[in-house]
Amino acid sequence: MMEEMVRRIEGRGNIWGAIVCMAVAFFFPLVAVPAALAGGEDFCVTQLTGLSQPAVDSPLLDIPYALVKGKQAVPVYATPTDEGQGKPPLRILPAGYIGLSLESAEPREADGHSWYQINKGEYVRAETLQLLTVSTYEGILVPPGMDQVFAWVLFNSQVYSKPGELPELDALTLPERSLVYIHEIEEVNGEKWCNIGCGGWLPYRRLGLVIPRLRPEGVGATERWIDVSLNEQTLAAYEGNRMVFSTLVSTGISRFPTVQGVYRIYYKVEEKKMSGGEPGDDLYFLEDVLWQMFFYQGYALHASYWHDIFGLPTSHGCVNLSPRDALWLYGWTTASQTTPSPPRRHGKGVVAKRTLGTAVWIHE
Repeated sequence: MMEEMVRRIEGRGNIWGAIVCMAVAFFFPLVAVPAALAGGEDFCVTQLTGLSQPAVDSPLLDIPYALVKGKQAVPVYATPTDEGQGKPPLRILPAGYIGLSLESAEPREADGHSWYQINKGEYVRAETLQLLTVSTYEGILVPPGMDQVFAWVLFNSQVYSKPGELPELDALTLPERSLVYIHEIEEVNGEKWCNIGCGGWLPYRRLGLVIPRLRPEGVGATERWIDVSLNEQTLAAYEGNRMVFSTLVSTGISRFPTVQGVYRIYYKVEEKKMSGGEPGDDLYFLEDVLWQMFFYQGYALHASYWHDIFGLPTSHGCVNLSPRDALWLYGWTTASQTTPSPPRRHGKGVVAKRTLGTAVWIHE
């Protein structure tokens, strides 16, 4: 896959190498680089800025969440005073990776302890929970004509003037989740480097590339579909062959790999618990996971409130999205459904109409 990508980038080299700096200067602001990197010549880095993001809003984005500390079993009580009165808990949250939604981020005091309400008539001690800061990251709407390979910068990264060499002391640092164009990939001393334009280089391992692709077989000329790259940890949404949206995702770790292939979204649910794994090993129990889009068995695209490391594998096999990205995709996609037609005038039975859900292509 990498060799194919390099060929595609090199194949565009003559065109884009000549005009991309002018094109980017027209459409997107350029970021200046200290003169020390320029070697006496004009130097610029094609950092893409000013791109639009989807306009999404939902009261569900304001839900406060928490994780149980230390993978401990936690008793849940009907009221904050039940424990002090010696009443038994309603249930016990299992020991594992446990995520909860809260009715309020402000705890309630009772019997010398602070308590969080996690559901109607359910309370746990506040000391057992760690409040989460839910990610506000979101992807971009891709404008028409933006069809070159580009990349998300995964970490704060210094720009190099030459691949494989140390950066200058005053080298420009691009902030994490910046966007850059990729012009070529070069390997130096066993490490891949990406030319981001006008003499600037970044290590490939610090980037998540978005490579424009043609729709897979079975997807219509104007149909909506989703492309997920496991190697790059990026997602792109298409209408036919035109990319309209892109973002970073987190797919399965090596122990729990995400399935590969072309699938169709068969079921969507706005808010639901997700659980799995084995007690004492990888058990997880995550309440109120938002905007779930199932495409194969228990594999789904869905929001993740429990981390903000999109661009790196971290899931149990699903495709994790930031809440804002999941909300946008949830509204943009459709699920497969069968709609019966009215009874026939002559004869018995109905004619069922099958509508295919949005295609999801997952590959390396």
